[in-house]
Amino acid sequence: MNCKKNRKIPLWWGIIIWAVLVLLFFVPAVFGGKVLAPVDCVECLFKPFATQPMEEVHNQYNVDGASQYLPYSWAMQQSWQSDGYMGWNPYTHNGTSLPENTMLSPGDWHHWLFGFLPFWTAWDAGILLQFFIAGLGMIILLKSRGIPIPYVLLGAVSFSFYSQFIMWIYDRWLGGIIWAPLIVWSLLEGRRKNKWVHIPSILFIALGFRGGHLQACLFVFLLVLCVFLADWWKRADRWSWKVFLKSSSFYLISGFLAALLSLDVFVDTLPRMEGCKSLPFVWGLENIPFLATSVMPTLFGIPQTISISKVIGADLFDIKFGGGVVFVLAVLALFNRRAPLTAKFCFLVSLIVSCTPLSTFLYSRSTVVMAFGMSWLAGWQLFDLRRHPVLPIWRRLAWWGIGILCIWLAVSVAVQCFHEPLLLKLHSFIDGNITTSQQKYRHSWYLLRSERLLDQLMIWDWRNALLILLVSVGGWACSRLNISSRYPKWWAGLVVLCTFGEQIVFSSSWIAYSDKPESGYLYKEPEWMSEFRGHVGDGAVVIVNPHNDLDFLCTNHLSTYGIRLASGYETVQPRYLRPLSDGHYYPKDYAMAGISHLLCDAKAGRPSFDGWNLVQETEDFFLLENPLYRGRYFVRTQGEKNHFSPVVPDWRTNNKIHVTVPPGTKELSVLESYSRGWSARTGKGEELPLSSTERYSILVSVPDSEQQTEILLQYHTPYREWYYSMMGGTALFLLVAALLQRRVNIRTEKEG
Repeated sequence: MNCKKNRKIPLWWGIIIWAVLVLLFFVPAVFGGKVLAPVDCVECLFKPFATQPMEEVHNQYNVDGASQYLPYSWAMQQSWQSDGYMGWNPYTHNGTSLPENTMLSPGDWHHWLFGFLPFWTAWDAGILLQFFIAGLGMIILLKSRGIPIPYVLLGAVSFSFYSQFIMWIYDRWLGGIIWAPLIVWSLLEGRRKNKWVHIPSILFIALGFRGGHLQACLFVFLLVLCVFLADWWKRADRWSWKVFLKSSSFYLISGFLAALLSLDVFVDTLPRMEGCKSLPFVWGLENIPFLATSVMPTLFGIPQTISISKVIGADLFDIKFGGGVVFVLAVLALFNRRAPLTAKFCFLVSLIVSCTPLSTFLYSRSTVVMAFGMSWLAGWQLFDLRRHPVLPIWRRLAWWGIGILCIWLAVSVAVQCFHEPLLLKLHSFIDGNITTSQQKYRHSWYLLRSERLLDQLMIWDWRNALLILLVSVGGWACSRLNISSRYPKWWAGLVVLCTFGEQIVFSSSWIAYSDKPESGYLYKEPEWMSEFRGHVGDGAVVIVNPHNDLDFLCTNHLSTYGIRLASGYETVQPRYLRPLSDGHYYPKDYAMAGISHLLCDAKAGRPSFDGWNLVQETEDFFLLENPLYRGRYFVRTQGEKNHFSPVVPDWRTNNKIHVTVPPGTKELSVLESYSRGWSARTGKGEELPLSSTERYSILVSVPDSEQQTEILLQYHTPYREWYYSMMGGTALFLLVAALLQRRVNIRTEKEG
């Protein structure tokens, strides 16, 4: 009987249970036929594509997923399917490189899914697998620390469904930090074995670097720094320079070799930093009040209401929630001398960083390192409760909780009694603080959401009541685990289920599920789109006076319908083909930049631009045509100095353009953004000189020929031969090091 009671749950059972929890968390996408995408932002907010009332949008904070990450991934899949690799996006910025788009996290493994799976299957599978890998890493790490499966699952649930992962679920930087548990596990194993070169550490750090954008790489650096600091702090003679250098060498070598394995990501994206937008300087102290959201994430509003956090200069995106019970357990572990020091450093260092000016550049996303440490501490502390005497804190926590709830109840009753006067004051505050554009277009939106705010902040709102219930039951289960020696795994399982329930309640106001669009494009095609596409053809569109507040004709959206845009949106802007008109819409300059149409907001009045012809009109927009536009491909023949004649390409894909030029052609001009990755060769395989014009378009020099010449332009990531050689050399070095290390180990065992 005693053996049965102490029987341990094997690791593979923990992995199966975790897989089931992930499937249950995303059940609408897995079993309900939905897709994990904020399509409702398009249908409710993106004028003139919107067909539903603005108020029907589930979560307007998801707008980046609809306007950036989905279009980026859509163009990437087209590149994979047309040419078998991720290369060029011809639909934004007059053409731009996909691997150079830092926001796309181009080095992550999930991009490979788009090469052989349907788009929505690859999109959903990539998200689900990211969450699964994060939890799997926590299970492996905590299990290796001697913590049984029931307690390990608490860390997996807390870290994987941390609020920053949920709120940014469509922004694919998650692929960097999901490797945090495996990075720490491999680093601890490497230090335990006293190795200088530990291949798993290098590989997992490299996966972290490759999985996110440049900012997420800093999170990986912060994580490794915390592990090193904890390792160094444990040493008795830690203030010796020799000890410091010896302690840091293992981490420096691992990070350096991991960076070499991620060289393609850095080479493609780092040169673009010169075009990065400036950020306002913020102290970060406004994040301190948001620690309350670590227990109750609805205190400052939800996406369906107005964010009262802006009053203190913060934002709803600053929420730090991994479960109320988890946060309490982690704080208890901070004061427990037996708790793992590495987890404490991750928790505290990341939390402190988020409250300093560094938060200006790292945002609250950097608290994913804090979430990792918090989840580790919570799992450890939950297991430690059953091994040691009863803590005297449970009764105090209960009374503190009851006191806070009584205050909340009293405030809720008072707000309900004075509901109308408070609502009038809130409406007056909104009217005095919103912009003229917001007053004109979103006034009713703000008034409705202010009413929702007063209702949602009440203690009896279903989200608040359910979260209070789950935290209370979870806390009671923790106390029973500490007090009673019977059924410890069942009490631990109840804590895990309560935390899982908390995460589901929190995520219900953030994650959007949508019906899969029936059209062949990314989104549902409006009725007017067929005529619109017929007018534009192979030209490019410039959007005039867009309203950012309404996301009117957001700059990437037309690309999802196969329409080229002369601009676009990325955090780091690429250098692309521009008209030399200084903000004036001169048809000649725009034609020389391959721009065929202007798109204008109808609410701004009928446009009157000299030389442009109105070709399509709806209640939302005007489409103007450039009569001087003659095409995107031109040739200059012998004897002609400045005259270029238009030609039609034989065919083109995302990364290839095939053109047959007439006899005597001297130059081929392509009104597509120039990049060093473009190359040109004749049908016989002869390389042709290719350069950039002053407008950053492509110019190909053609050899003298009395016959037609076939020319193939192709885009590949520049410098790929160089960094592939460096990465291959690093991989070979690691392989040789592993073989030598294995031989040394075998010899040592024989001698022993």
